[in-house]
Amino acid sequence: MRAHSTILLSSALCGALAALACGGSSGGPNGPSGTTTPTAATLTFRVPPIAMESIRWITPLGNLNPPDHSTPTDHIYFYFAAPDAGETAIARRTTFFAPADGTVVTVFNGIGSDSKLFIRATPTIRYYVDHVILDPGIGTGTTLTAGQRIGTTGGAFGIDLGVVNPAVTLPGFVNPSRYGDDTLHTDAPLKFYEDPLRSQLYAKVQRIGADLDGRIDFDVAGRLSGNWFTEQGASALSFVYDTYDPSQVRIASGGAISAPTVYAIAATDPLPRDVSPATGRVRYTLTRSRTGPPVPGTPVGQLLVQMIDAQRIQAEIVLSPTPVTEFSASARVLIR
Repeated sequence: MRAHSTILLSSALCGALAALACGGSSGGPNGPSGTTTPTAATLTFRVPPIAMESIRWITPLGNLNPPDHSTPTDHIYFYFAAPDAGETAIARRTTFFAPADGTVVTVFNGIGSDSKLFIRATPTIRYYVDHVILDPGIGTGTTLTAGQRIGTTGGAFGIDLGVVNPAVTLPGFVNPSRYGDDTLHTDAPLKFYEDPLRSQLYAKVQRIGADLDGRIDFDVAGRLSGNWFTEQGASALSFVYDTYDPSQVRIASGGAISAPTVYAIAATDPLPRDVSPATGRVRYTLTRSRTGPPVPGTPVGQLLVQMIDAQRIQAEIVLSPTPVTEFSASARVLIR
């Protein structure tokens, strides 16, 4: 997870907002589309990865933060530092705990001293944590117990928690071969906690509506909605929905056709799930944004896009307030 600015909501406000209706997403407290309710024989998280009093808020599945996360993230975030409030990761550094029993099967060293751990919790289910500065002796083959200290938080404003569950296969990817098992078999971490801890953690999620787990799979066959790539396989554009307000469209540019940015669109622009090859050329009004609580902004440009067929689109981002209606030589063809 790369550091990004976000606004802190109180747990009380999140709880009040949860009563509002939400759109543009599916799932619910039992997990994102395609997931199942956990049973006694499956993974059980027993402690949060950082102390409850250190958690500023939780961002659900589906965060966008290009270029690293140009498609919706397959993990959630526990924020312990609020950049909008001037807090820093170093000043707020805190102890990192193993949330469940398991055995470390993979360790990836990240930027600086941050590491990412994959832990085998059951014969089939793995969970992972990221942005941890490991204590000595924690590595591949280490057996962990829930609540055991494994290190401290690292250089990011929050830490990652993800679950890979082969019993779940997300249905909303038109071309599954583009994605690894960690994404295709994403499950919603918070549902694996038991009450009262589960309810306490859901109360910290920044999201409007009843579905507090989020979603990552927005592809719709024959429609603009979802993820689009260059012919070389680089993530180029994602037409998805916000983690905070799932009725709001977000467009992520991964850097292939313009600088890495997250955009909001105008209220009168067509929903990507309604755009098909028969729609013809569409012009979206772009305002710089993010996933999470909204930030004020004014339009900075436009996206011209047209579905050539079910598997190809032509797209161009023009950062100019002057309306454009025709593609230029800079337009790119993108594929599923």
